[in-house]
Amino acid sequence: MAADAELEELRQELLYRLRRDLTPQQGFEAFECHQLLAVRFHRASRINGPGMSEAKGWMRFFKEHFPRGDKYAELLWGRWRIALLNDAYPGPGVAISHGQAHGHWQVVNPGGLFINLESMWDDYEQSIDSMIKTLAADDAGREKSLEWWRGRRWAVQLVQVPPIYLGGIWCCVGCIRLV
Repeated sequence: MAADAELEELRQELLYRLRRDLTPQQGFEAFECHQLLAVRFHRASRINGPGMSEAKGWMRFFKEHFPRGDKYAELLWGRWRIALLNDAYPGPGVAISHGQAHGHWQVVNPGGLFINLESMWDDYEQSIDSMIKTLAADDAGREKSLEWWRGRRWAVQLVQVPPIYLGGIWCCVGCIRLV
C-alpha cells in the first residue's frame, strides 16, 4: 500500500467515531467519552513515538502536535489520563465537562485545568492532522510509526466457535450434555 494511502487509513482509524452528540443531562456519558478520548491520545502518542516509554511518548506527542502546546502535558498525563483510566475519576485540580467551550483550557484552582470534551475533541483532531502531516514529510519516522501501527491492527469479524470438550462436558450454544 502506498505511504499516503496508509497514512490516510491511519488517520481515519484514529478519528473513527470520535464524536457523540450529548445533551447537558448526559454527564455520565460525557465522562466515559473523556476516558475514551484519553485512550485515543495515548494510542496516538504511542504511534508517534514507537519504542519510547509511554510517558515520554505522551510528552513528545503534545510538544510536537497538540495545538495548545505541551505546557500542561504532564498534568494531562497524570491527572487526566492516568486518573481517568486507572481510577475512573479526574485527578486533583482537573475539572472535566462537556458543552462548555468557554471554560476550556482555563486554569482552575492553583495548578488545575478545565477540560471541555467537545473542545478537546477538536484539539485531538488537530493533533492527529499535525502528526499525519509530519509523518508524510519524514520517511524514517513514517516507516517506524506505520510499522508499530501495523503490528497492532485488528479487525472486527465473525468467528464461528466450535463446541468445546472440557473434562467430560460438551458445550455448545443452546445445550449442555454431560458425557
